[in-house]
Amino acid sequence: MENITELPLHINVRGCYCSNFGSGLHLAFHRRVYLTMTEVDLKKLHIGAGLMKEWMELIEQGYETGSKTSLRELTQQIAELNERLTELITYIFEMVRVQRKSFDEEKARAAESLYTVVRAYRGLQQMLRYGKSAKIECLLRDFDDKAEAVKRLSLTSAIKELERVNKELDETLSERIKIKKGYTANYKLRPKMDRIYSLVVKHISASYMLAENDSDKQEIIKLVVILNRIIADFRRSYNESMAQKRRVRKPDEDVEPIEEDEDVVSPDDDSEDNNIKENDNE
Repeated sequence: MENITELPLHINVRGCYCSNFGSGLHLAFHRRVYLTMTEVDLKKLHIGAGLMKEWMELIEQGYETGSKTSLRELTQQIAELNERLTELITYIFEMVRVQRKSFDEEKARAAESLYTVVRAYRGLQQMLRYGKSAKIECLLRDFDDKAEAVKRLSLTSAIKELERVNKELDETLSERIKIKKGYTANYKLRPKMDRIYSLVVKHISASYMLAENDSDKQEIIKLVVILNRIIADFRRSYNESMAQKRRVRKPDEDVEPIEEDEDVVSPDDDSEDNNIKENDNE
């Protein structure tokens, strides 16, 4: 700041390219900038409390969304349970079909009795998860009515396992529904946060031009310097991350790094190097 002998006619926050950032870096960037903005006089920047409140809520929601790894885990667990149910149903149904031709007459009669049940649930394995769970409960009740036949074919343990897994699937589905209620995917939050950031940056530039005295302008310049350093740090982190990824990528999959520019606030003239670069509002 000591090197500035004349106040520039206008200033701008450098381009951040935050739309390129990964989810974690994107959220961290917005949080860092938001916290920086809370330390300045927002009235002089013509930034309303409502806009800041919306920004804060989006950031908090983003972190809440990012922490919901359990939703992904539950989805994986549901898929595994569904696969286990399919295996159990197939095993039980096949055992019934095979035992119909048993040389043991009692087993054959038991299998024939259970076959009337199995035949009514043909295609159960291919049903959707929610419908499948309810259908299995009906199947289990039908098996209960034929407990002797089930015991004769040694299917008791398999049916108990079917009941246990089905109950676990039902509970997991219910838990997933509860967690997903009010859940907003991060990709839907990002453009909203970027829009607010863009508005804030424009307010800073406009407020500088509308400032009533040099003291206010100096304060805005100090803020811009801080923001530019934050942006530089995050752009550097992004480029380092991309450099690591390029080591294991094919040549045609390389991602262009974000170019670095100088952190300069100086008087306005025809030289691009003497101005803070225009913000790309991304």
